[in-house]
Amino acid sequence: MIKDFTLKLTTYDLAVNKIKEGLSANPSQDYTLTVVEKSEKRTLSANRVYQSWIPAISDQLALTIPEATCYIKRNFGLPILLAHEYMGPLIGEGLNANGYFQLSYEQQMLEMMKLPVTRLFDTPMHNRLRDELQRYFGAMGLDLYYKGSK
Repeated sequence: MIKDFTLKLTTYDLAVNKIKEGLSANPSQDYTLTVVEKSEKRTLSANRVYQSWIPAISDQLALTIPEATCYIKRNFGLPILLAHEYMGPLIGEGLNANGYFQLSYEQQMLEMMKLPVTRLFDTPMHNRLRDELQRYFGAMGLDLYYKGSK
């Protein structure tokens, strides 16, 4: 049985493979494929909240704002993206094929300037990022709040 999942340009090949797997598991079965436009997008205010935290995180880590953005992408965003059921293997294979995981920490941080990470997030992934940032930096004494938290 094929599960519902978000179809994006980055998950297209994975979708085709899932369909093939489903069809080959029971080739005599008829299936219906329905594709609908997904309306669940993270809100502009959620994006603004996350962006508003970056200067405070930058100060906490003694990094520039671009460095703090890369730090968040590499240390929080990328693990969330790689843990995703569908996007994780696709993104992980691409990074591995390009030698990303063999790079030093500093080189990986530089690569974060070019790589999309959080912009690939759906709402649950973005919520997880904010929750993890709140926990991590809260333990350092930095209070990161947004409407709906607490």
